[in-house]
Amino acid sequence: MKRSMWTAVAALLLAAAVAIPVIAQPPQGGRGPGRGPGMGGMLRGLNLTDAQRDQIKTLTEQRRTGEDPRRNLMGLERQLHAAILADTPDLPKIEELKSSVAAASAQELTARIDLESRIAQILTPEQRAQAREAVANGPAGRRGGSPQAHRLRPAS
Repeated sequence: MKRSMWTAVAALLLAAAVAIPVIAQPPQGGRGPGRGPGMGGMLRGLNLTDAQRDQIKTLTEQRRTGEDPRRNLMGLERQLHAAILADTPDLPKIEELKSSVAAASAQELTARIDLESRIAQILTPEQRAQAREAVANGPAGRRGGSPQAHRLRPAS
């Protein structure tokens, strides 16, 4: 009995040590942690036609008016953080929420990929090539090159 209690306490402390820095981080670009620049960042500078803009606007509005997996994911993450920080954490509830967050994250990723795929089909081949270049030269490129470039540099 004592051993399982100490194991639960150790698991709780570990979970809190991981969760607290995540909770303290500000949202990144309105997309949540680790979500990247998104399609909006790729579309900047592509010289879209008015028809392309209208098609993309229609697709994004459809997503906004429908069920948005991002909202569900954010709500579940808030519940998980609250459960972790409870005065008496309910470990089975934390495990249940962890599973729900993983499933919601997969749903959000699927929905995002679907939207981005539909938008990509609106672009011309030249615009898709420009977007690929923008992704390749994204935030990592602004900090001194891609991760691959760092691996290829000779040691000093």
